[in-house]
Amino acid sequence: MESRIRIQALALVRHGDRILVEKGRDELNDETFFRLLGGTVEFGETGAETLRRELREELGAEADVDRLVATIENLFTYEGEAAHEICLVYECTLREERLYALDEWDAHEETSGGVVVHPVSWRAIDSFGPGGGTLYPVELRELV
Repeated sequence: MESRIRIQALALVRHGDRILVEKGRDELNDETFFRLLGGTVEFGETGAETLRRELREELGAEADVDRLVATIENLFTYEGEAAHEICLVYECTLREERLYALDEWDAHEETSGGVVVHPVSWRAIDSFGPGGGTLYPVELRELV
């Protein structure tokens, strides 16, 4: 990973007592974890614009970006590499009603390195923790 601070925009999308997350894996730590969907804010782009772009790319869906609910500084290690990010967390709503009817699916995103598959699911807020996987950044637990 690069040794610089990344600015991330994350979408807090709710559906009843569940939130939309993507599944991640740290093989070095043998850990399955979950994160909100989103991505890196590009130069000249607002956090809200980033989320509209990322959700369009990852889910093929338009989204309404509501209010900024938190800013979280996240220092972590992934696959043995130290990382540092500032996360802008926005409440969002998906315009594609069909996505609210799914429990889990694979989202596909085209990148310069090929297609990246993101396992995506609606997870109950109380399902995170021992045996259920961790929600990162951990400060999100206080928000949801």
